[in-house]
Amino acid sequence: MSPDDQVPSSDAPRSTLPGPSGPGGGSPRSTTLRRWGPLVAILVVVAVVAALTLTGGGDDDSAETAGNGSSGSGTASTLDPDVVAGLPVTYAAAEEEGTVEDLTWPDTCDPETGQLAIPTLFAPPCVPEFEGDNGGDLGSGVTADTIRIVNYIQPENGDITSLLQSSLDPPEVQAETQLKYVEMLSAMYETYGRKVEVVDFQATGPDEVAARADAVAVAEEIEPFASIGGPGLTQAYAEELAARGILCLGCGISAPDSKYQELAPYMWGPSASPEQYLTNLGDYVTNRLMGQPAEFAGEELRDTERVFGVVHFEQDPPVFSAVNDEVTAQGAERGYETELTETYILDFPKLPERADTIVSKMKAAGVTTIMFLGDPIMPIYLTQAATAQDYYPEWIVTGTVLTDTAVFGRRYDQAQWAHAFGLSSLPTPIPQEMRDSWRLHEWWFGEPPAAAKTNALVYPPVAQLMLGIHLAGPELTPESFQAALFSAPATGGGPTTPHVSYGTQAGFTNPDYLGIDDMTEIWWDPDTVSVNEQGVEEKGVYRYSDGGKRYMPGEMPKEPTKAFVEEGSVYLYEELPEEDQYPEYDPPAEAPSQR
Repeated sequence: MSPDDQVPSSDAPRSTLPGPSGPGGGSPRSTTLRRWGPLVAILVVVAVVAALTLTGGGDDDSAETAGNGSSGSGTASTLDPDVVAGLPVTYAAAEEEGTVEDLTWPDTCDPETGQLAIPTLFAPPCVPEFEGDNGGDLGSGVTADTIRIVNYIQPENGDITSLLQSSLDPPEVQAETQLKYVEMLSAMYETYGRKVEVVDFQATGPDEVAARADAVAVAEEIEPFASIGGPGLTQAYAEELAARGILCLGCGISAPDSKYQELAPYMWGPSASPEQYLTNLGDYVTNRLMGQPAEFAGEELRDTERVFGVVHFEQDPPVFSAVNDEVTAQGAERGYETELTETYILDFPKLPERADTIVSKMKAAGVTTIMFLGDPIMPIYLTQAATAQDYYPEWIVTGTVLTDTAVFGRRYDQAQWAHAFGLSSLPTPIPQEMRDSWRLHEWWFGEPPAAAKTNALVYPPVAQLMLGIHLAGPELTPESFQAALFSAPATGGGPTTPHVSYGTQAGFTNPDYLGIDDMTEIWWDPDTVSVNEQGVEEKGVYRYSDGGKRYMPGEMPKEPTKAFVEEGSVYLYEELPEEDQYPEYDPPAEAPSQR
């Protein structure tokens, strides 16, 4: 089979610009992979996690009405009223105002739902067909005819987090799949007379110096409206783009919420920030765990009242000091106290030694319950060290960076992970072909996505971007993009469809620039045989309590945890639960699947 047969073609425009030569560039990807040695053998088997549906839109009776009459979050007071007034009216708002018959709606609009006729619960609200002047050139990347977007391709000598995704599907396959999603959503969503153009950018390095140089090159040589993707462990790329008025979606996997607030409205992401994770985790600990015996620990600890310890990832220089201070202050108010907090740097050769030291300190401090907030590799060494030291605490999973996937859960010492439970923001697993990222591609193109292993990572930022464009109206700017997402109705909340909203709808302290808001209780079952996220059938699964019921901040019940209660738990939905059923539609006549 030729490369052309493997990568689907697309009518959407694309061009390519290599990154600048400079710091961090040069070495082949294969050399970098070899440098990580055995760890790569672990990473290359990682499957894409269940699809993170981050598209927003939909029907939500609880949504308030924004200043322009769009069904939204009621956050208009935090935005420029003139920008809000320029947003397009939605079908639901027009119905409420009695103006539906006065407007022209696209054939792709379903008047029964007020949403586009796309078979997903995350279909966006309908907006009227665009006619007239779109404002012409409106700033970086936006002309009368085009919206220019950068596809950030991870550097060939990238850090291990960037190599994770590129080890699964070749970058060129991911890029072509991304372009297919742009083509599909552009045909269904309103783009106000503009065509979305994608320009590939090959990054030069993962470090801060290279990231800043890359951002400058992107801004000066491509002049996009937005970049999709960025370095994994530095926010320097997003900072430089924001300083030049350019959006960055999915830039950095570990940015604190303070960074999103600082760079608003230019930085957007797929799932919760550390502070948002900790909001839900704080509810869980104080409502369901605190003051109770460590009943899921080893025999020597299980009759002891829980004593909490925390292990979390840190960067160099540190970026999470403010988060730690906030956690300490809020914990004191709620009667929660951490006995010991240990941090580590993601320096792979040193992880085993650091893990041994951390475990020794936890054991000496009498910690019964360890909360882990970090990458998916460190628990391999922590659990090995704990078993070697004959120490069997409870392990609290917090859902950070794939630690809540069966792919990695099976890699941890099973004598330890049999005591693991906690929270996850991921949806309850379903077969790959049932995920939006796979199913919608087949619906539109008549074939599965070429990026068979990474489509669930490629799709969400494209959907987030296109939703913002669709609801921003003809005057597309970073400010109208923000107003569009803030006023998009909240969606989801079922076991396989996480709750997605922006602005103030989720009840977080600060405006929300990230997608998933809710979490569900999970626990590790080491004996059940099932497929993991990559389809490998082995022992070990995460079970989801109460059928995967999800909780928003402030909703965690004050009742005993249901961890390790098999009755009512689920580890895979082979059919979608009733609340996650989506409407069925035939593809439009212009869809390639209909030709």
